[in-house]
Amino acid sequence: MTFCITQPSAFSAIYFLLFIGVCTWWACHLPISHVGFNALCVMVGFFTAGHMICLYLYQSLLAQALFPPHSLWARLFGLKDIIIAGNCSLAYDLNLNDSHDWPVYVNPGILFFLYTTIVTVLKTGCNGPNQFFFVLLCCFCVVQVWSITYHSWLTFVLLLWACLIWILRARYSSLCSPFILLYGLALCCLQYIWAMELQPELPTTVGTMSLRQLGLDSAQYPCLRLGAMAGNESVLKVLGGIVMSSYAKYWIYVCGGMFIMVSFAGKLVAYKIIYMLLFLLCLCLYQVYYSLWRRMLKLFWWLVVAYTMLVLISIYTYQFEDFPGYWRNFTGFTEEQLAAIGLETFALSELFTSILIPGFFLLACILQLHYFHKPFMRITDLDHVTPIHKKKSSERTEQSDSGNVGLNTEEEDLVTNIDEESENEVEMMPSKWGLVMDRLLVLSRRFSDILTTVQVFLWRLLEFHILKMVALLSVWVALEEPSVMNLVLVVLWSLAMPYGRFRPMASCLSTVWVCVIIVCKMLYQLSVVNPEEYSRNCSMPLINSTNLLPEEMMNSSLYKEPVDPAKWFGIRKDVTALGYSKNHLIVLMLLVFEATVYRHQAHHYRQIQRSPPPIPALFPAATRDTLDQGLIPCFKYLLNYAFYKFGLEICFLMTVNVIGQRMNFLVIIHGCWLVAMLVRRRREAIARIWPRYCLFLSIFMIYQYLLCVGIPPALCIDYPWRWNTPVLMNSALIKWIYLPDFYTVPNSKNLIADFVLLMCASQQWKVFECEHTEEWMVLAGENTDEPEPMEGRPFNPAPNFINCRNYLDMAKVLVFRHFFWFVLSVVFITGATRISVFGLGYLLACFFFLLFGTQLLVKPSRTRLILWDCLIIYNVAVIISKNLLSILACVFVFEMQKGFCWVIQLFSLVCTIKGYYDLSDNTCSLPVEEAGIIWDSICFLCLLLQRRIFLSFYFLHVIAELQASAKQASRYYYLFESDSEDEDEQQSEEQKPQKQTGENAFHVKNYESEIKPFFMIPTKTTGSDILFSLLCYLNRLPIICCCLCTAGHGEMVQRIMDILRFLWAIILAMVDGLTQWLNLLTKQYRETSTVLCNELTTHIHAHFNLHQCVSDWQHHTTADSRDDQVSQGSESSTLETCLDETDAENSTRYRLVYMDQYSVPLVFHDLSSSETLRPKFFFIEELEQSREFFNNQNRLLKLLFAMYNLLSANSELVCYFIIVLNNVVSASAISLVLPILVFLWAMLAVPRPTKKFWMTAIVYTEVMVVVKYIFQFGFFPWNSVYELTLNEDKPFFPPRILGLEKTDNYIRYDLLQLLALFFHRSLLMRYGLWDQEGRLEEQGPSTESFTVEGKSRERDEDGERKEDQVNTTSDPENLGFTEMNQPQKVRANTILLFGTEPCSTLVKCPCFSQECSSLIHVFFFSCSIQSAYSPAQGFFKDILHDDYRAATDVYALMFLTDVIDFIIIVFGFWAFGKHSAAADIASTLSEDQVPEAFLVMLLIQFSTMIIDRALYLRKAVLGKLIFQVTLVFGIHFWMFFILPAVTERMFNQNFVAQLWYFVKCIYFGLSAYQIRCGYPTRILGNFLTKKYNHLNLFLFQGFRLVPFLVELRAVMDWVWTDTTLSLSNWMCVEDIYANIFIIKCSRETEKKYPQPKGQKKKKIVKYGMGGLIIFFLICIIWFPLLFISLVRSVVGVVNHPIDVTVTVKLGGYEPLFTMSVQQQSIQPFTKEEYDNLTKNFGDNVAMQFITLYSYEDIVTAMIEGSSGSVWRISPPSRQEVIKELLGSPHTNKSVSFHGKHEIAWVTPNLVVYICNSHLKVCVLTKLIGCLVGNEDDYLNITLSLKSDRSLNSSGNQEWWDIAIASCRPSSCGVLPMVIFNDKVSPPSLGFLAGYGIMGLYVSVVLVIGKFVRGFFSEISHSIMFEELPCVDRILKLCTDIFLVRETGELELEEELYSKLIFLYRSPETMIKWTRDSLSRDQDRH
Repeated sequence: MTFCITQPSAFSAIYFLLFIGVCTWWACHLPISHVGFNALCVMVGFFTAGHMICLYLYQSLLAQALFPPHSLWARLFGLKDIIIAGNCSLAYDLNLNDSHDWPVYVNPGILFFLYTTIVTVLKTGCNGPNQFFFVLLCCFCVVQVWSITYHSWLTFVLLLWACLIWILRARYSSLCSPFILLYGLALCCLQYIWAMELQPELPTTVGTMSLRQLGLDSAQYPCLRLGAMAGNESVLKVLGGIVMSSYAKYWIYVCGGMFIMVSFAGKLVAYKIIYMLLFLLCLCLYQVYYSLWRRMLKLFWWLVVAYTMLVLISIYTYQFEDFPGYWRNFTGFTEEQLAAIGLETFALSELFTSILIPGFFLLACILQLHYFHKPFMRITDLDHVTPIHKKKSSERTEQSDSGNVGLNTEEEDLVTNIDEESENEVEMMPSKWGLVMDRLLVLSRRFSDILTTVQVFLWRLLEFHILKMVALLSVWVALEEPSVMNLVLVVLWSLAMPYGRFRPMASCLSTVWVCVIIVCKMLYQLSVVNPEEYSRNCSMPLINSTNLLPEEMMNSSLYKEPVDPAKWFGIRKDVTALGYSKNHLIVLMLLVFEATVYRHQAHHYRQIQRSPPPIPALFPAATRDTLDQGLIPCFKYLLNYAFYKFGLEICFLMTVNVIGQRMNFLVIIHGCWLVAMLVRRRREAIARIWPRYCLFLSIFMIYQYLLCVGIPPALCIDYPWRWNTPVLMNSALIKWIYLPDFYTVPNSKNLIADFVLLMCASQQWKVFECEHTEEWMVLAGENTDEPEPMEGRPFNPAPNFINCRNYLDMAKVLVFRHFFWFVLSVVFITGATRISVFGLGYLLACFFFLLFGTQLLVKPSRTRLILWDCLIIYNVAVIISKNLLSILACVFVFEMQKGFCWVIQLFSLVCTIKGYYDLSDNTCSLPVEEAGIIWDSICFLCLLLQRRIFLSFYFLHVIAELQASAKQASRYYYLFESDSEDEDEQQSEEQKPQKQTGENAFHVKNYESEIKPFFMIPTKTTGSDILFSLLCYLNRLPIICCCLCTAGHGEMVQRIMDILRFLWAIILAMVDGLTQWLNLLTKQYRETSTVLCNELTTHIHAHFNLHQCVSDWQHHTTADSRDDQVSQGSESSTLETCLDETDAENSTRYRLVYMDQYSVPLVFHDLSSSETLRPKFFFIEELEQSREFFNNQNRLLKLLFAMYNLLSANSELVCYFIIVLNNVVSASAISLVLPILVFLWAMLAVPRPTKKFWMTAIVYTEVMVVVKYIFQFGFFPWNSVYELTLNEDKPFFPPRILGLEKTDNYIRYDLLQLLALFFHRSLLMRYGLWDQEGRLEEQGPSTESFTVEGKSRERDEDGERKEDQVNTTSDPENLGFTEMNQPQKVRANTILLFGTEPCSTLVKCPCFSQECSSLIHVFFFSCSIQSAYSPAQGFFKDILHDDYRAATDVYALMFLTDVIDFIIIVFGFWAFGKHSAAADIASTLSEDQVPEAFLVMLLIQFSTMIIDRALYLRKAVLGKLIFQVTLVFGIHFWMFFILPAVTERMFNQNFVAQLWYFVKCIYFGLSAYQIRCGYPTRILGNFLTKKYNHLNLFLFQGFRLVPFLVELRAVMDWVWTDTTLSLSNWMCVEDIYANIFIIKCSRETEKKYPQPKGQKKKKIVKYGMGGLIIFFLICIIWFPLLFISLVRSVVGVVNHPIDVTVTVKLGGYEPLFTMSVQQQSIQPFTKEEYDNLTKNFGDNVAMQFITLYSYEDIVTAMIEGSSGSVWRISPPSRQEVIKELLGSPHTNKSVSFHGKHEIAWVTPNLVVYICNSHLKVCVLTKLIGCLVGNEDDYLNITLSLKSDRSLNSSGNQEWWDIAIASCRPSSCGVLPMVIFNDKVSPPSLGFLAGYGIMGLYVSVVLVIGKFVRGFFSEISHSIMFEELPCVDRILKLCTDIFLVRETGELELEEELYSKLIFLYRSPETMIKWTRDSLSRDQDRH
C-alpha cells in the first residue's frame, strides 16, 4: 500500500489497483495458486524496474526538455525533476531541487525497496501469503475515525453507517460489510484521482455545491490521507478478540471514566452537563436502590447511546456552511446560546477532539450494551452466587473473588468467528524446559495465593473503615469551602457518626446531595451565566460607625469587590470546571466505592458460605487467648482491638489535639469536658456521660460550621461586633472568640480536628456498648479499670514475662517495667523545654516520682493511682491554662509587651496560631521556642498509657518482683558480703585481705562445677582462650577461601561472592570475639545476677503455689466455720500439709512472711550462701525456657546484651563519668560541687559510696536543675538580649560563672546525670546494697530486718488469738516507706552507741520539769554535735584503718595519666595563654615567647608528678589524702576560675583545657582508689619489668631513652627510700637490674622460638629483619633529599606574591625607577594562558624551565610605566651619570625584583627577562650568569625622564617612565612581568623544611647514624656481661635486695649488695651462677 500512495500518479495507480484487487480477492476467500502468485510477483517486479528506469532517465536534460516538469504528461505520470538541469561544462555537478515535498524524494527509495522485496520473495520460494483475518470491530472503528478525521458529506455517510451498525447485532453487521467495503473502495479511488497533480484539469464544484464538502480536494500530503482510508483492511482479527476478552470484567469502569472525560473535556457546554446528569443519576440509583439500578441499567445504556448519536450528528452537521443558520432559525437562539449548548463551528483540530471523544464514548457504551451487559448482570447478581467449591477453577475464583470490585470470573467468550485453524495452532514446549515451566507454575501459584491473601485483607480493611474514610473526606471537602450547600454534608455526617443507625441513610443522602452540588456547579460555569448582572456592591460605612480600620475595611470581603450571592451557597465561577468540582467528584466516587465494598463483601461471604463475623476484626484468629504467643500474634491482636483497648485514651488525646490546633475561646468547652471526665476516674462513670458528650460534639460541630458560613454577604449587613459600640472588639479578639466576620474569616480547616474527635468519640461509644457483651469479652478481652484487678480472681490471667522467654516478653519488660521511667523522662523534658511556671511544676513532679518511684510502684494500687491521677490533672490543667492565657498572647500581646513583659516571660506567652500579629517589637522578646503544647500533649499521652499499665494484669508481675526483691534485699546483701569475705580470706599472706571493692564488683565463690548442671553457667574463659579460638577460626578461613577460589575459577561473579562471604565470616568472628571479651569482663556480675534472679523466681513460684494452697485451705476453713470445736492442731496440720505439697524436699526451716496486699503467707527457706549457689531449688520450666531463649539469640542481640551487662556492672563509673562530663560542658560553680564530692567522698568511701552520697548527688542534681530553671526566666535583667549579647564571650559574666546563664541546652546533661544516678540506685536496691551501709559483721547474723519468724498464735484472756507482730519493712502497706524510715533508725542506733546510760535514762524521763527539759536540751545538743562529728571520724578512720585495706598498686596508671596531661600541655600550649594562636611549640620557643599560664601549668604538672612519686615511695596514705584534697580543690579552682581569667576564653570553649581536665579526673579516680586500698607493702623495681616479653622490653628501652628520666627516677627513689646504699651504689644496682631484665627478655624469646643447631637462619627472618634494617638505613641516608623534594613538589603550597616591587638602577647612583603593585594588579595564570605559553616556547630551551611550574604557580604583574617616586639626585651626581653614560658603553645596569608573599619566611628574588623568542627567568644571585647570551633577542626598554614644574613652585619634580620599545600606544603605560613562584612547604612541616638539606643531614642523619653505630660497635667489650645463658639467679638476687629493703632488713641489704658486686667482679663465679639448669645438673653428677 505504501508503494502506491507515496506519490499518486498514473504509474502508481497500477500499484493501487493491484493492491485493491488483491485485498478484495483475499477478503472474498478466493484461492490463489503458487504459480499465479509467482507470476503476479514477476509482473510487478518488471513494472517496478521500468518505473525506476523512467524516473532515472527523466533526470537528464533531454527528458526534461521534452516533457517539462509542469506539463500535463509529467504531472500525470509523476515525473519529478529531482536533479535540476545544470551547466553543460560542469557535467559532474549535481544540483538537487529542494522545492518539492518530502514524498517526492522518498518515492524512489520505496520503489527500490519494493523491487528488492519482490526479488527476495521469488528467490526464497514463498508459498504464498498467509490468510488475513479482519475483525469487524476494528473495521468499524477505523471507519468511524476516518469519518471524523476527514470531514465531508461522503465520510458523514460512513459515520451514520457506523452508528447504525453499532446499534444492530453482529449478524446484521456482517451483512453490511461488503457494502461498506465497496463504498470504501469507491471513496479511495475518487480520493486517489484527486490526489494526483491534476488540479487545473479536475473540477472543483458541481453546480452550486463545492466538491470540497464532499471530500474531493487536493491534500498537502495525499499519502497520509490515503493511508488512513485504506487502513481498515489491515488489522488482524485476533486483536479484537484480545481486547474484548481483556476488558470484559472492567469495561464498566472504562465507561465511567469516559463519562467524566466526555463531560469535562474542553469547554463546558450544556450537552456535557446532560452527560454528567445521566452519569450522576446512574450512580445515585446504584447507591440508593441497587435492585432497581440493575433493572434499569440496560435502558440507561440505550439512552446514553441514543443521546450520544444525537450529539455526534448535531455537532457534525453543524460544521457545514449553511447549518448554523438553519439552527438559529429553528431554535431562535443566538450564536452565544448555541455555543453554550455546544453547537459551534470548530477548526479541524478542535472538531477532531470534539467528535472523537464522544465517538469513542459511544463505542465504549455500545460494547458494554451488546457484549458485556449480560455477563456483568450475572456477575453482580447477589441473589444467585455460586459457591467456590462448585466451580471448576477454584484458583481463578479465589483471585477474582478478592481482586474484583463486586465482580466474578464468569466471562462469556465473545469471539465466535475465529478460524479453527488458528485455534488449533499450539506451539509445543521443548522438553528440556518442562521442569523450568513447572517450577514457574508453582511459583506463580504461590504468588497468586499471596496476592489473594493480601487482597482479601485489603477488602476486609476497607469493609471496616470505608465509612470513616467517606465521612472524613466528605467533611474535609465541606471544610475546604464553607457554604450552605456543604452544610448539608456536615450536618449529615455529624449526626451519623454517633448514631450508627443513620449512617446508611447519610451515605445515600450524601450521594444525592453531592450529585446536586456537582450539577449546580457545572450549570454555573456556562457562558450564559453572568454573575456581574446580579452581583451587589456594598457601600463602605462611615469611620465613626464601625470599628474596622481603613486597611481592614479595604480587605473585607464585604467591601473590596462586588458580592456574588451564589458564593454563599457554594457556587462560583472558575477557570476549569473539573478542577473546581474534583473534590466533590472524589467524594462521590468514594461514596459509590463504599457501596461497592459492602456488596463485594456480601458476595464474598455468600461465595464462601459463611456469615459475616460478629466482631469486626482484620485477623479473626487473633484473640485475647493468642495475645501472649509471640510478637506477630500480639501485633495482629493490636490491629484488631487497638481502639477497643485504648479508645478512651485516644479520645482524650484527640481532645488535647483540638485544643492545641485551635487555642481559642471555643475549645475551652472541650477542656471542661476533658476535666469533667478525668475527675470521674472510673470507666463506668465516664461511660454514663459519654452519650451526652457525643451529642454535644455533634451539635458543637454543626454550630462551628455555621459560624464559618456566616450570614449572606449579599445583604450588605456587617456583624454587630463590627459596629462602633462601647465594647471594644478588635480583629484579633474576634478571631480568638471564633466569631464570623467578613475580614477575619474563621478558619474552617481547623474543624477537621473536631470531626476526628467526633469520630473517635462515636467509636468509643460503641466500645462502651460492646465491652459488656460476652462475645467481645471472650474474643477481645475485658475492659476493666479496677484498682484491685485480682479481687475475686484465683490467679492472674496474664502469664509471667519477667524471665523473658521470647521477644514478646522482652517487649513487655520494656513496656511494663521500664516505661514508667521513660514517662518520667518525658515529664522532665516537657518541663525543661518550656521555661514557665508550668514547666517548674513538671520538674518538681518528675523529681518526686523519681525519688519515690520504686516505693510508689509497690504501694497499694489506689494510692498509686491517686498520685498518678494528680499528675494527669496537673497536665490537663496546664493545657487548659495555656489555652486560657492565649487571649493575652494572641489578642493583647502588644499591651503585654509594653507593661507586663514579666508576665509574658513567667507564663511563656506566645501565640502559636498564625495570623494574629507580626513579631516586630524587640523591647520585650517573646519566647517563641518555648511556647505551644506539643510536649504537653506527648506527656499527656505517656501519662495515660502508664495509667493503663498500672491497671493491667501484667503489671502485677512487676509488683510481685519488686516486692520479692525488697524482701530479699538483705538476703542478697548477705550473699554478696559473705562471698566477698570468703574470697578475701583466700588471698595470699603477702597482701592483706581486701574487704570491699565496690558495689558492682560482685564476687561469687567458684562453684562452676556445681552451678553448671542447673544454671548452665559457662566455665571460666580467659582472653587467651578467646584469642586462640578466634585465631583458629581465622586460620581455617584461608583454606576455605582457596577452595572457593579454585571452585569458582573463571567466574568473576562467583569470586566476588566468595570474597564477600569471607569478609562476612571475618566480621562475624570479630563480633563473636568482642561479645566473649565483654562477657569475660562481666563474668562475676552475670553469675551473681543469675543466682539472685533464679532464687527470686524460685521464691515467687513458691509463693504462687503456696497462695493457691492457702486459698484452698481458707476456703475449706470457711466452709467448716460452723463447727465451733475446730482445734488449733487441726489448723496447723492443714497448713503443714499445704507446705509439704509446696516444697516437700526443703521442709526443714521456714519463716512466715505476709506478702503483698492479699495477706498471703510466704514461706522462705533459710539457705546459707553456699546453699544458695547449689542446685537445690525447684525445677522451673520458665527459667529453662528463658535460658534457652537467650542462648539462641543472634549475634547482634548477644552483643547488645553484653554491652548492657558491661554498663550495669560498671554503673558507678558511668555515674562518675557523666558527672564529670556535665561539669566539663557546664563549667560553672554550681556544677563543681558534685565532681569534688565524687573525688573526695564517693571514691574514698570504704567499702563503697554510701546511700547518703547517692542521695546527696540526686537531691543536689535536682536542686541544681530547679535553680537553673528558675534563672532561665527572661524577666531577670541579665537574661535580656542586650545583656547576653554584650557579655557573649566574657568568661566571668556572673550568671555564666555561677551556672545560671540562659541557654538553650542548660539541663541536657543534667537529665542524663539524673537518669544515670537513678539507674545506679535501682541496681543497688536490687542487690540489697542501698540500705545496707555497714559491713557484714555490723549487720548481725540474723535477717530480722526483713523477715519475722513464724510464731503460733496465742489466745488472750477472752479466747481470741493475737496477731503476730510484723516488722514495718515486711508490712506491704509500709514497704514503700522503708527507705524513708531507715536513716532515722540508723541515727537512733548511733545515739545509743555513743551515748551513755544517763542519756538514755533522760530520754525515758516521764516528768518534764524545767531541770529535766534543760538536761534534755543539753543532751540533744551534744548528741547532734556527736552525730555530725562521728560520721566524718568514721569516714577517715575507714580510709586509714589497716584492717580494711587490700593493698594495690595503680601508680603506673597514675603516672601514665600525668604523662598524657604533660603532653597535652606541651602540644596544646596555645590554649593556656592569652591571645595565643594555634601554632607549634617549636616556632613559639624559637621566638622566645612562653605564655605565663602555660609555664605555670607545666611547672605545676611536673611538681605534682614529683610529689606523687615521693608519696608513693614513702607509702604515706595520709599525705596522699592531703595531697588529693589539695590537688582537687586547686585544680578545679585553677581550671574554672584562674585559667579563664588568664586566657579570656571560657572553659567550655577551650577544648584542650577540657581534654586536660578530663584526663586529670581519671588521675583523681585512680588516686582515690589508691588511697582507699592503700599503698603496696613492696615496691619491687620498675612496673615495666614485671613481665618478660617484647612489649615490656620495647617500652622499657623507650623509657631509658628519655633524657634524664632514668636518672631522675633513680635519684628520687634513693632519696625517699630507706637504704644503706650510697647514691652511686644505688645507681649501680639499678643499672645491673636493667641489663639483667634485658637479657632475661632475650632468653625468654629464645625459649619461645628455639633455633636448632646446625640449621641456617630462615629467609623470613633474614629478609624480615635484615630487609627492614636495610630499608631503614637507606631511607635515613636519602631522607633529606627526598623530603625537601617531595615537600616542594608534592605537598608544597602555592605561594603567590602579594606585593611586587621593581627597581632600576645605574651603578651606585640613586634608583631611576621604583614601582610597586599589589594583589589587584597581580593576576594568576589561567590554563589557557599556560597552554599558549608552552605552545610559543615549544621548541625552545626555555621549556626546560617552564615545565618545572604549573599554571597555578605563575602570575602576571602589571607594572605601571611611571615611577612611583621622584628622582632625587644631587647635581654633581647627575653630571657624573651623564658623563658615565656618554663615555662608557658598558655601564653597570641592574634591575632588582622583590616579591612579598603571604608565607613570610620564603621570599624568592627573581629577575624576569622578556625576550623575542624565549622567556628567561633568573634568580637575583645568578644575574651575571643570566646576562651571558645573545642579547640581540632581548627587547629594548626605553627610559625617559619626565619633569613638571607646576607641582612645586620652588623646584622641578622629575621622575622616570619606562616602556618597552616599539610597543603599541595603548599598552606602553604598562610593563607586564610574568613571575614564576616556587612552591613552599606547608606550615605543619616548616620546622623540618626550615633546616634545609645540609641542616637535615647534620641534625638528623648524623645523629641517627651515631646512634646506630653505637649498636654495632664495641660489642666485644660487653660480651662477658651480656651473653649470660641464665640470669634467673642474678635476677632473684636483685629482687632479694629490693625485698629486704622494703622489710627494713638494711644489714641484709648491704650484704646482698656486696654479694652482687663480688659476682660482677669474679668472672668465674659469674659463669657458675649464669649456667642453665641442664649444665648445672651435668656438673653436679
